[in-house]
Amino acid sequence: MTVDWAKALDLSRAAANLRFEMGANDWHWDPWNWPELDFVVKKEPSLAVQHCSGSGSLRPALIDVPKENWGARPAVVLDLMDRLIYQALVDRVSVRLIGGLDPNVYGWRLPALKPKAGTYSQNKRQWEGYRRHLQELVWRYDVALRTDLVSFFASLPVDPVQEAIQDKTSKGEVTSRLCDLIASFDDVSGRSGLPQRSFASAAIANMYLTPLDDVLASHATAMPVLFKSKTTRMSFTRWMDDILWFGAEPSAARQVQIELQSVARSLGLNLNDAKTEVLEGSQLDVILDIEHSAVDDAIDNRKDFKPLEGLIDRLLDQRELAGRSSIRFAARRMRDHSHHYRADDIAATAERMPHVADSWAELMKEVFTQSSLQDWFLEYAASEWATYEWSVARFGHMFPTAKRPRRALRDFCSAAIRDSNTSVPLLALAAQRLTAWDPPEGRTACRDGIKRASTPHARRILALAALGAGETRTTVRTWLRQDKENYPTLRMLESEGYAARKVAKTFAG
Repeated sequence: MTVDWAKALDLSRAAANLRFEMGANDWHWDPWNWPELDFVVKKEPSLAVQHCSGSGSLRPALIDVPKENWGARPAVVLDLMDRLIYQALVDRVSVRLIGGLDPNVYGWRLPALKPKAGTYSQNKRQWEGYRRHLQELVWRYDVALRTDLVSFFASLPVDPVQEAIQDKTSKGEVTSRLCDLIASFDDVSGRSGLPQRSFASAAIANMYLTPLDDVLASHATAMPVLFKSKTTRMSFTRWMDDILWFGAEPSAARQVQIELQSVARSLGLNLNDAKTEVLEGSQLDVILDIEHSAVDDAIDNRKDFKPLEGLIDRLLDQRELAGRSSIRFAARRMRDHSHHYRADDIAATAERMPHVADSWAELMKEVFTQSSLQDWFLEYAASEWATYEWSVARFGHMFPTAKRPRRALRDFCSAAIRDSNTSVPLLALAAQRLTAWDPPEGRTACRDGIKRASTPHARRILALAALGAGETRTTVRTWLRQDKENYPTLRMLESEGYAARKVAKTFAG
């Protein structure tokens, strides 16, 4: 019996779930905030239904996102229709996949009590619960095992993941289409496992890691209830692949480590030896980022910025090894309190910290003049440090749409548009900014760039950017007709009389 996809899937809920992962924190920050998503769900859901009835996935864009110490995270920008039905399919079977997830596991999950398909617990609330749980664990126990998994999402073996999904769900077209989609994602050259920065992938990953939760629970002890809770708190917790177990003896922690490694290997995964450690006594303070708490306490209660300054000193000493969360924390506090300690040193070392370009760019934009930032950016973009276009794009957000820069920066954007190798994040910034700063030059650059554009994502960006600069509907229509992936964009524009799309306020700067 053929499934009625329109009834089987809740596209509106899936779109709402997707909105939580889109925006500035996504691998690719779309200038127009993916308007096709609302168009398809509200006006032409048949486009998604037809895609459900097909097979495989559409063509993604490939990008490399920097990690600490100049590591690379191979990432994909999924086609929007793939992304929508992927989320909708996972939502449909979410209760079977993760409805029984251990309550000591946090993030990307359904509520522990009375789970409902596609209705996830807010990650902000999950994070608060996770922090409270960790605080109690650190207070109660003297020993902790901390570990994570090597290249987790990229290392997830697709065949066993599909089998795990099939074991937990009923046979049918929903499960078959979901497994087919996952297999197609894994077939992308140079990319493996599940797509990252995806709520759907995170839900599946949480399901797949439940054997590790069984190991943790079998060695854990129940804790007396300090906070009002209808679930039992145990002496372990997990936030995706960040795993923590607490106990009384280091030898017990090492035993848990050995068992976790054995079970992880049976799943086709490996513990990260470099990040696996047994902590004792006062060493447990690092689990709670005590340094961060001390910074906030000093600022809020005493207007004392010395702890923040000490954190900044240490982060600049670490540079390439500095963690994203600590940099983001420090940069945000500096901005919130207009405390620009060592701002010149930050600008001087930012090129060596590509993994936090987004955080430093927001700070530098507030501290320095636009003229000096243009000099800094152009020198950086032409240097050997600019090895990640994701970082170049994020630093490029220092220059707002409303303020026209010097010719040299406009020329940089024009060259990026015309270069067939420009990645999607940088192309989106360059095309949107140039068409706003100089519409005639922007249209010319987009017409030249479309001849070399190699992906549907690139052609969509050029089409929407050029349309905003006054390009004709005939030209835009011709560009979008080249790819079936861009049919939803074409249908959206046709239904709206080819009106230029409004740029998202946060993207415009």
